[in-house]
Amino acid sequence: MEIIIGENSGFCAGVKYTIQKSEEFAKEKKNIYCLGQLVHNERVIEDLEKKGIIFVQEIEEIPNNSIVIFRAHGETQDKYNKAKEKKLEIRDLTCGKIVAIRKKIEEYKEDYAIVILGKKDHPETIGTYSYAGDNANIIEEIEDIENVIKNISKNKIYIVSQTTFSSEKFDKIVDIIKENYKGTIIVNKTICNATEKRQEETKTLATQVNKMIIIGGKNSSNTKELYNISKKIQEKTFLIQDYHDLEREEFNKNDRVGIMAGASTPRIITEEVIKFLKEEKA
Repeated sequence: MEIIIGENSGFCAGVKYTIQKSEEFAKEKKNIYCLGQLVHNERVIEDLEKKGIIFVQEIEEIPNNSIVIFRAHGETQDKYNKAKEKKLEIRDLTCGKIVAIRKKIEEYKEDYAIVILGKKDHPETIGTYSYAGDNANIIEEIEDIENVIKNISKNKIYIVSQTTFSSEKFDKIVDIIKENYKGTIIVNKTICNATEKRQEETKTLATQVNKMIIIGGKNSSNTKELYNISKKIQEKTFLIQDYHDLEREEFNKNDRVGIMAGASTPRIITEEVIKFLKEEKA
């Protein structure tokens, strides 16, 4: 069996930094809370819990005067306000690229309608939307475009993206908007460079193998996107969290297997998958 691992597979620089800082916080031996999943990988969360980080879903669960980590995806303006009301010490680990998007939105939102291309239920998109003002809209699918254009009252729009959105879908949606919206359009393709590289490499790798394995957390948007990209090219694409999700019968010694891991997937999980494949079907 030949196994090819994508060069852009696994942790991006932002995730590495986020996990490193959280581990440093944990060494303080204080009650440190994290609002929501720090990153979308269950193994990472379990490891940080063992080190003392307390994960909660709602800010109301955090005692007043405590320490709170704001995760890499960012939080809404409302969460910052509530944290101040509760006198929480905020350890803000929002990805720098997301902070930069917020700043650009703040710059444009007075004169432009803001259009965010992203998944409506993703924490990054929700957080970004909270900074975008009253005339803001989210487009997740091509089917959303018509209604959004109808709802825009301004004659200028500023388009940004969730950092882990599909690059291909972004381009398609923007092309359709340009065909149908008659006002001024400024497009800022704010998809992370690491995300684009990972998506492009997945396309290439899927053409070179007879089976693909995509590894990532069940809530990871960028991982699901890698799976969607690969599945269009290579029918035998498997989306897994770790090697336990693999079926031995699916692989044989003559396979050429490509592996890509999402931005929040630790290297150890990829290594475990490789070990499983080699031991079972060498």
